[in-house]
Amino acid sequence: MNTRSINLLFLQSRVRDFAILSGVALGYGLSVRYLPGGYDAFVFYIKAPFSGTTAPGWVYLCTYPLSLLEWPFGWQILTFVSVIVVGITGMLSGNKRWWGALVSAPLLWDIWLGQIEIIPLTGYLLTLLVITDRIRPMWLGLSWLALLTKPQVGLGAIVLQIIWWWVINPRKWKELLCAMGIFIGIVTLSILLWPKWVSDWLHVMRTFHATWWNAAIWPYGLLAWPVSIFIATRKVTKPRMQLRTLAASSLLGSPYFALYHCTTLLAFTEDKFSFLLSWLIILVGKGIPNHWMGWGWLLPVWVLITDIMNVIRRPTTSELDLSPAQR
Repeated sequence: MNTRSINLLFLQSRVRDFAILSGVALGYGLSVRYLPGGYDAFVFYIKAPFSGTTAPGWVYLCTYPLSLLEWPFGWQILTFVSVIVVGITGMLSGNKRWWGALVSAPLLWDIWLGQIEIIPLTGYLLTLLVITDRIRPMWLGLSWLALLTKPQVGLGAIVLQIIWWWVINPRKWKELLCAMGIFIGIVTLSILLWPKWVSDWLHVMRTFHATWWNAAIWPYGLLAWPVSIFIATRKVTKPRMQLRTLAASSLLGSPYFALYHCTTLLAFTEDKFSFLLSWLIILVGKGIPNHWMGWGWLLPVWVLITDIMNVIRRPTTSELDLSPAQR
């Protein structure tokens, strides 16, 4: 089979996958109209910034326009776009089981709440595209905004950017000037639109205290960082594993995260048991209200263990960088 035939088959499979993804996203988007939920979207995000939000002001540049639509249409749009971004991130990372994240408990919980995991996940997607030279480094400016929306989720991608920029593929810092300009420009715009958001946000962040839904194992989870950094800096480790292992450590090394934050992690995960485990945490803990949410750390720990096992085993083609036509 020649290269042209391989590329044609690759294109056909991508069109098929995107058609399936669009159908699933449309189904989710339509279904939430008839289901109870969307509390976080309605109370925290699909509105202008307010004094009780943990989201920085630039988030509302994306979510506030949805408030102009009649409820729950804004929530439906958020759901549709969230599913699309999860699927596309998986596809572009070379994840053959990109569909697994679409039926995982974290994503469905994210949709039911009306959460905004789509934003840090977009930061991971932009990071992936930059480090694989598919888009220019200027897009890192947008990725910083997206990743800093939820540092407990986004820190892993920021660490990978640092590793990639100064260790794996050394570049001059001047190449980041455009990215810095984009970052500063958007932050400035959000302040001009909503001058009080910075002081309100800082106050909330100082007083925020997670309780029974917190799945963190701080500070023990910090031990995951050296392991994931070692894996990420190996020459045979491809970007999907780099992002996955650092995303796991980002959650484990944070003093706060919830199970639905694992949506980003699962977008890069092929392991079938990881998807099953995301449901087992809920199903097994169903009879223990206000306790099972604290078990969410099991999922990133398991993902990190599978990556460690992949490193211990002799490298296979699944661990090496493949061309798009080979994925």
